[in-house]
Amino acid sequence: MVPLKPSALNKGEKIGVVAPSGSVHDEQLRAGVDAITRAGFKVELAPGILDRKGYLAGEQEQRAGALRDFFKRGDIAAIFCARGGFGSIQMLPYLDAKAIRPHPKVFVGYSDVSILLNWLLQSCGMVTFHGPMVAMELARGLKRQSEEFFWETLLGKKSHWQFQLGETFRHGVAEAEMVGGCLSILVTTLGTPYEISTAGKILFLEDIGEKPYRLERMLTHLKMAGKLDGIAGLVLGSFINCEGEGERGLREIIQELFHEAPYPVVAGLDAGHGEENLLLPFGVKMRLDGNAGMLSLQESPLA
Repeated sequence: MVPLKPSALNKGEKIGVVAPSGSVHDEQLRAGVDAITRAGFKVELAPGILDRKGYLAGEQEQRAGALRDFFKRGDIAAIFCARGGFGSIQMLPYLDAKAIRPHPKVFVGYSDVSILLNWLLQSCGMVTFHGPMVAMELARGLKRQSEEFFWETLLGKKSHWQFQLGETFRHGVAEAEMVGGCLSILVTTLGTPYEISTAGKILFLEDIGEKPYRLERMLTHLKMAGKLDGIAGLVLGSFINCEGEGERGLREIIQELFHEAPYPVVAGLDAGHGEENLLLPFGVKMRLDGNAGMLSLQESPLA
């Protein structure tokens, strides 16, 4: 299906904030909301957004209902997620793709929200945005480049861009839609009805706080599940606090696992859990040039 593009945001519109995963602290949430209002938007918090069920932001049915209702409401122009953690996958049995598909709108999050980004794209055909969250980066204050990518993209002012990456592991050029997100989260979809579809896509991966042996285990799992076969290319984002204690680190793992890959493999995209977290649209054409070490957005992600 041709991905549905949401409309660009206009200042003065209302942004809904949901908590699909971990429990949210009021102070950080309020700081993030203040950042959105300073940018010129109204904000409505989902009912029960501060609810707690241990480390979860309330019951899964309630979290799913809040997300569904915000998609269906015509006065909500966009939906921003408060934070990650764990819990997004629990909502999927309570979400109806047919009910959500007629209401495409900007949806932003990352980390555990990678589950929802890819589900909305695969099941609802909706372009989604991997990027900063309300009680996280927006609360702390976006770094200069991240702020530029975030608001200018969502306002429709940044429909094309080029970004210089870092190290190239495999050369080549690919043009395809991007999917992916947090590696440790995406692996949890394998063997479920919500398994990520990677064939023909540029796969983006990032993570935080994982030792090299865990990263290798998860990448091997993806490989054995066939999720690294038939992809158009691989882009590696931020891997924060993932250093090893010995000679075998992520760089050596990537070199070994992808040394015969027939597609470009490039690292160094400032997106994910790092200081910079560039907004990445999933579901629109990108170009990964492994020869020049460049990633470029080829079409506007907004209608």
